Amino acid sequence: MMMSLMYRVCTTNLFFLLLAGCGGSGLEGEFVGSIGQKQEVILRFIDSEKVELRGYWGDPLSGHYEKSSMKGQSVDSVVFQGPEEKPFKLRICYQKGKDGLEILSIHSRMIGPGARYISTEPDSTFSNGFPRLVRSE
Repeated sequence: MMMSLMYRVCTTNLFFLLLAGCGGSGLEGEFVGSIGQKQEVILRFIDSEKVELRGYWGDPLSGHYEKSSMKGQSVDSVVFQGPEEKPFKLRICYQKGKDGLEILSIHSRMIGPGARYISTEPDSTFSNGFPRLVRSE
């Protein structure tokens, strides 16, 4: 009886410890680069969940890290909320590279029922490979 209780307590504690360690981008700091016509885009990972975007939209946007699906594959992404007067979501899917982040896709959608993500950048943005954002010193 006592052994069973100890086992359950240890198992529960281990579960919560693993759960607390899961998730998040695993990134911190600033990444800078060009995406399409935007010459100075900055993604600032404040902690493993919170992210700020500057230079892509007229005003800075606040967002968070989440896992997304792209062409049936699980990818890392950051999702930003647009301002109250123009509610939308902007999703940037990326891959961690040796020298920074490779931007795999950028999609946006209006807020509301039935809204779907659509590509925000023209195909030409990705014609010469993925745009890269490098870590700022």
